[in-house]
Amino acid sequence: MQGIYIGKVIAVSNLNISIAIDSHLEAPYTIIDSDAIRIAGVGNYVRVENNVYEITEERIELLSDYKETETSIQLNRIVIAKVAGYYKGDSFFQGSSGDTPNVFDNVYTVTNDELQEIYSGTISENYISVGNFLYRKELEFHIDINKFFASHTLIVGNTGSGKSNTVNTIYTQLFSKFDVHNSKFLIIDTNGEYRDAFCTTKSVKSLDTRNVTQNTIKIPLEVLTNEDWKLLLEATDKTQYPIIKTTWNGIKRTIFDNAAVTSTDIGNYIWEELRKCVLSILYSTQPATNKLGSINSLLEDLSSISDPYYATVLPVFEYFNDIEVNGNKFISTLTGDVYTDVTPSIVKQIYNFRGAGSKGELTVEDLGVLLNFVHISRIFKYNTPETNTAPLIQRFRSNKQDFIAIFTSYHPGDGGNILESLFGDNNILVCDVSMAKKDIRRIVVTFLCSKMYAQAIAERDSEKSYHLIVDEAHNYLSAQNMDKEDAIAKTCIETFEQIIKEGRKYGVFLTMSTQRPSDITPTLLSQAHNYVIHKLVNPKDIEIMKNTVPFIDTTSISMLTVLAPGQAIFTGTAFTRPNTVQMTFDESITKVNSETIKLMNIWSEQNREEDERDEDEFPL
Repeated sequence: MQGIYIGKVIAVSNLNISIAIDSHLEAPYTIIDSDAIRIAGVGNYVRVENNVYEITEERIELLSDYKETETSIQLNRIVIAKVAGYYKGDSFFQGSSGDTPNVFDNVYTVTNDELQEIYSGTISENYISVGNFLYRKELEFHIDINKFFASHTLIVGNTGSGKSNTVNTIYTQLFSKFDVHNSKFLIIDTNGEYRDAFCTTKSVKSLDTRNVTQNTIKIPLEVLTNEDWKLLLEATDKTQYPIIKTTWNGIKRTIFDNAAVTSTDIGNYIWEELRKCVLSILYSTQPATNKLGSINSLLEDLSSISDPYYATVLPVFEYFNDIEVNGNKFISTLTGDVYTDVTPSIVKQIYNFRGAGSKGELTVEDLGVLLNFVHISRIFKYNTPETNTAPLIQRFRSNKQDFIAIFTSYHPGDGGNILESLFGDNNILVCDVSMAKKDIRRIVVTFLCSKMYAQAIAERDSEKSYHLIVDEAHNYLSAQNMDKEDAIAKTCIETFEQIIKEGRKYGVFLTMSTQRPSDITPTLLSQAHNYVIHKLVNPKDIEIMKNTVPFIDTTSISMLTVLAPGQAIFTGTAFTRPNTVQMTFDESITKVNSETIKLMNIWSEQNREEDERDEDEFPL
């Protein structure tokens, strides 16, 4: 279908043309099928053969008979247009085709279908509609599924600009129109806004370190790695990480990777590690006073554990009940011999001890015990300064209750899969981390995203895709935290930068939403393919967008400070040009719980209650 004839080309200059509008179309609008159609206004598009031009300027030329007073004036409406692209077959391409029109060639408006493709690059039916063009309100704005969702996206905007509602609208439309069961969607809900969003078939899990009973994000202990615990415990590379590696590798080799492991094996393993620890103390060259002090500290630590298993190993410490220190020797108070070192006798009894019971599970608390065993052993065996390694054990004890809430115990025969345990039968998961401590939240978010990425790499399945949607991404990906030598931030940023640089070839796609694009690392900003930009007022944020986004023009940049709530500029590889869009937010379908509190409702209610109280106290 061809557009409306509007005039002819009267001048051609490189990439620009001048068009004389037909005299009967000098009015800015014409009526077709009861609709007012704008003719050749600035910002509109016209077509000459296969070339498409955008009108940038409009003027009127006056032709007068200057021999007498200007009594007869003819109006010629002229518009200037610059090349926008061209059609090759049914597809629209940006830029010049290399062909220029001729003077007196006919000029036509573009049809709505053509305009839809020019604006958003969408001609197929594989699209979702998320709003309307701001300057063509009758025209829906479409997002091409393949171009947009098979890429990385950054959504930015100040508080109250509509970011969260935009995320909700985009994914609500996707989930309602297409069957996405072969893909997994992990939404990181930083502020607890998305419980009622997206769809009714999603799972919602909460990371709550304030109220353990409310925590529903459960991660099998056996899926963790050395690197995970290094991150969780913020371990230093040279002195603390070796303790983690020794402990966790031993657990993994003896328990997790042993298909025939039993509860007896778990109990025996903990006892063997305790025995190694005690023997390391006894065999060391440190003063006997230090040795006995460490043994008594071990006894105190193990006695405080409520797990009945540890009561079965406590009898080994009875061998030290009648021991005293004389110089650098252990002597027995029972024999009265103050010269004979009884250490060999104690060692022999420890080797012969057979009292350890069985243990039906390996818990987070057991891990802490085993870490301490290795920690003490290294102090006495290698003379490692305790000041270098003790902070690791202290950090574990400080966060132990949080770890217990998050990581589930291992039972013989378990084969944990983090994604299966979290997603269950659903493929859409909202992880509400709003009630978690800051560091735990960053660690768990990094952990979940890295595990999803690792699974995608392991599967390499072209029939599956994985989508990570991270709300308030500056909480996790701030370059400022890197400058502070924040170990958690470093690991978090490294994980996401690897995903955004290499994730596409494994079918992993990242969507980030943030208030402060200037906080996000340059790599993450520049590696995004599509951008949805709401209102920005901070000059630094605007400058970042101007310098980072390769698909935005000066006109769009100038609009960033005046966009109203719910308005956004869509630009990137999924679109042929920057598009200013009025988003459609339909709370009758799904809802984002991010409304600003209405203070007058609170204050009015308070005043009304005071008035009622006064009436009760002083009735008329």
